[in-house]
Amino acid sequence: MRNNREKWSFYDLPARKSLTAEEVMYWRNALAKILKIGMEFEFNLPEKKNGSCKGDSNTCPCVNLSPENDCWQKCINKDGCHSLAHSHKICKQITPTCEPEDCAECEHFSPECTGIMCPSFISYCYVCPEYATDCKHCKYLFDPNKNPDAIRKAMTDKLKPNKTYGQVTESGVHSITTDGSLLGKKGAEIITVGRRVDYWEFFKMSNNILKLAQEKGAYLNERCSTHMHVLASYYGKMMPDTDKMGVPMKVNEMEKDMPEIILANLHQLVRRYQNAMTWMMMGLDEPHRMTRWEKFRVSVLPVSAVMNHMREVQGEVSHQAGGNKYGWINYNNVDFNNAGNIRRFHVEFRAADGLMSPSAIAALGCMFYALVIKAIEISRYGVVEIGDQEWLQQAQKAKDAILNNMKSYQDGDRFGDTSNIGKYQELYIAEALDLVRQLKAILIKIGPAYEVLEKLAERPCALRRCEGETWEQIEADLAVIMNEEGRMEVALSEIITLNQISECKDEAEWIEEVGRVLRTDPELAIDPDNATVEDNVREYVEKNKEDGRMVWSTRIGAPIMI
Repeated sequence: MRNNREKWSFYDLPARKSLTAEEVMYWRNALAKILKIGMEFEFNLPEKKNGSCKGDSNTCPCVNLSPENDCWQKCINKDGCHSLAHSHKICKQITPTCEPEDCAECEHFSPECTGIMCPSFISYCYVCPEYATDCKHCKYLFDPNKNPDAIRKAMTDKLKPNKTYGQVTESGVHSITTDGSLLGKKGAEIITVGRRVDYWEFFKMSNNILKLAQEKGAYLNERCSTHMHVLASYYGKMMPDTDKMGVPMKVNEMEKDMPEIILANLHQLVRRYQNAMTWMMMGLDEPHRMTRWEKFRVSVLPVSAVMNHMREVQGEVSHQAGGNKYGWINYNNVDFNNAGNIRRFHVEFRAADGLMSPSAIAALGCMFYALVIKAIEISRYGVVEIGDQEWLQQAQKAKDAILNNMKSYQDGDRFGDTSNIGKYQELYIAEALDLVRQLKAILIKIGPAYEVLEKLAERPCALRRCEGETWEQIEADLAVIMNEEGRMEVALSEIITLNQISECKDEAEWIEEVGRVLRTDPELAIDPDNATVEDNVREYVEKNKEDGRMVWSTRIGAPIMI
């Protein structure tokens, strides 16, 4: 049976029960606390042929060496050859009656110079004051700034990857490895530890990694991507038991198995907005080649989760991608229990092109998280239908214009052909804006991701690059600077956390007192005639109460965060 709710259509299937209101609240609150985003950054590295010489070789030719210049044939020992009068073999005056022992005392001894053929020849180059080598352009010179191994080591020394998913270090980096599809001796893939969802933490981590990569000469092209893993924390390595036999140590932050309908709705949302998200995440700089090929992020548009269980969808997505992990979204790490619900939640979004904008990357990480929360919310009504047959046909055509090219590795380029993208540009923008606005209520709670995503929906990085913008200019436009409103929220959080204002009879009195304090805060520099301060405080309180993060304490006479 199908139920229609305005623009949304849902299938209410007996075999797949919709969530109750209580279940929606439970999973929304639980996953908001435990979901993590792990990011993988791919970079090409410089490919200059690199030698092992440190610039100290004494066998290099002099820059003054030429066919016309025979200075190198001058021997250091030429003027001292009289001291070699121990051998008649180099004497010009040698006769048949000469004996070797006569040379030392012979007054007729006259050495004959055999030049470079002489066993005692030593070139004057070794002492010549004009001797110089051109190390700068020598292909045998070792340059740590152009050597992939040295660059990866420098990145490792700086980021200090910890090689464990159980702890987030300052850089947030788990490991730095290679990938066969990347240039520069298999390039560099920087893998981060999954971390809780927070826009500014994603931004700082990405900014740190991207700046270092740029400093080391790493670069992006059609081979590079930014993968994002969305997962509920788990740990499943083998641990030794008392009998020295390996036993699984399973740690899972999901306290009960997730209803399969949530994953099904996530998949349906991905299908519905796949074209829009591909549009928002494209990052190449040629008008007819603005996207990477489809081979490493195969469309899931044809694979429905309405009548198919997600175990079947998991297998079909992998099959469509050649039997591996190369789906637009990858479910290979999802584990199901016997009842078909999700024991382990771990999906990978593989569609983003390589992007050098930390604001864009942070916002996309938040977007994928918001998609999961949205999937929970709509599971109250059944499995969402993405559109009728006419919509699906149009979506497939729009997909082919932005996401294509399944050639083999040996058959040529790794670009998508975007020469027909203009035909669907308005559609991409409309669907991208629709997606962002559908997620707005979730996004506004975790930083300024909404604002950045709205900009990407209207003008993706690829369009900006085709118009001549540099990555620095793109980032300057996308970046969100903390404004007066943001500073006020920080000040309000401090007032509440430190209980600076209390013993008020009710919320109205507390809001009035907080407004007075904020107006006198020199860092906020609030206009004395600004009459909206109390309204902003009231809105902040109401928003946090609605989200379940704040309650009013009559005993304290102030709100408290929970």
